[in-house]
Amino acid sequence: MVSQPVTSPLLLSVRGVVKRFGALPALAGVDLDFPAAEIHAVFGENGAGKSTLMHVLAGVLRPDAGRIALEGRPVRLGSPRAARRAGVGMVYQHFTLVDALTVAENVALSLPEQPRWLFRPAAAAHEARALAARIGLDLSPPEARVSALSVGARQRLEILKALAGAGRVLILDEPTAVLTPQEVQPLFAMLRHLRAQGRLVIFITHKLREVKEVADRVTLMRRGRVVATFAVSDVTESALAAQMVGDAVPVRHRGPRGGSSGAVVLQLSGVSVGGPGGTSGLAEVSCRVRAGEIFGVAGVDGNGQRELFEVLVGLRRPSAGSVTVRGQPLSVFTPRAALAAGIAHIPPDRQREGLVLPMTVAENFLLNRGILDRFSRRGLLRRDAARRFAAERVQQYALRFADLDAPVRSLSGGNQQRVVVARELAQQPDVLVTVSPTRGLDVAAAAAVSDALADVARHGCAVLLISTDLDEVLDLSHRVSVLSRGRLSDALEPPVDAAQLGLLMAGATLALRPSV
Repeated sequence: MVSQPVTSPLLLSVRGVVKRFGALPALAGVDLDFPAAEIHAVFGENGAGKSTLMHVLAGVLRPDAGRIALEGRPVRLGSPRAARRAGVGMVYQHFTLVDALTVAENVALSLPEQPRWLFRPAAAAHEARALAARIGLDLSPPEARVSALSVGARQRLEILKALAGAGRVLILDEPTAVLTPQEVQPLFAMLRHLRAQGRLVIFITHKLREVKEVADRVTLMRRGRVVATFAVSDVTESALAAQMVGDAVPVRHRGPRGGSSGAVVLQLSGVSVGGPGGTSGLAEVSCRVRAGEIFGVAGVDGNGQRELFEVLVGLRRPSAGSVTVRGQPLSVFTPRAALAAGIAHIPPDRQREGLVLPMTVAENFLLNRGILDRFSRRGLLRRDAARRFAAERVQQYALRFADLDAPVRSLSGGNQQRVVVARELAQQPDVLVTVSPTRGLDVAAAAAVSDALADVARHGCAVLLISTDLDEVLDLSHRVSVLSRGRLSDALEPPVDAAQLGLLMAGATLALRPSV
């Protein structure tokens, strides 16, 4: 494939941009042109430099070399504030809103000329409405607390903040990662509206269907360099995947073929947990997961997923109900007790909950009591045996990095996730609880993690997959339920109607009864 020339006037230009982290070149001389009135997707494998480039454009990182121009004029984007003043705004995958403040107050925080000592709520609400009207964005009531907004409404507010002050460039990082299917289409409609206004929209995604559906052009990055830029209309999804990883990626069928007839390994009976502010985090949740089964729990964040995960891994004691593993009830809810019962877990945030970033790769493989005990004798670590164990896991899971003594923070997101998966599955658990295991991973890394989950299930493990990504749930699960407002729906077996699941995720009251 050949790079597509830009035919319309340039809005943003990048020339020779270099960014290093120590000896690692995250960006190695990037050249890119972005015209106005375009939706431009940037994709590539984990560690390709996509996020680094976007952070440079948003003023979060300063490049070591190169130049950036807006409408032909060189600009210095040395901070997020400088980038916003230049007209470049970014919406991050993890929102940066202040939940305790109102919609208008959150917008006011992003306005370039906000008085430091005097805040007028009525004026702020008027400004928020006017800004939303100019952009053509459906804004929640300016007086509403952000904590009460849906995920889709929060994302619209983040976009409004990013475009405050006549923003001409909008950057989005994995914009659909936390949205229901019903919220994705309004987002795409909004992006098309911004394009019609002459704005430039750049978004990072690993979902090839999104690239085909909404983008005009797409840029592939690999190892800190731009490989090619091409018109989306000229390329297929399979060709995009092959371009990303250098080889064809097999197409996955929706849902595993056939259910599991194994014995019940994990059973929840009437599990309830109090949520924040007296709300119900979990309300009489019941389900059974059999040996050899991947049981998918879909849902939008904030509907009890966190509480369910914490109960099962021993971080929270339920206020009612019971949890049993192979018929034995859990009487103590601590991480040590969960591990002793045969429960392993892949947490929702690999960097905050699965790894210790300053520690080495080899040391992170030992961050599990069972593994640490295996290589300890009388309180002393058998380092050679521990390193052999780590090296074996590296080879088994095809990790790519410099050496075992490299800090795990230097690994790409996909390789970091593989460290967590390899460590947890080395315990050969009876139960695996995993939350959004392929979030933010490229096609190859996501396929590797998915294959690992399918393999551990084939060997008799009961896998509980909790995810906000409907595609992930449908691709991997034998049965699927939806967790909404703390309640679990009836379990459905493939083929599953994605539209119905989307309605349940959005809060519809269809079949919201305990699943058994």
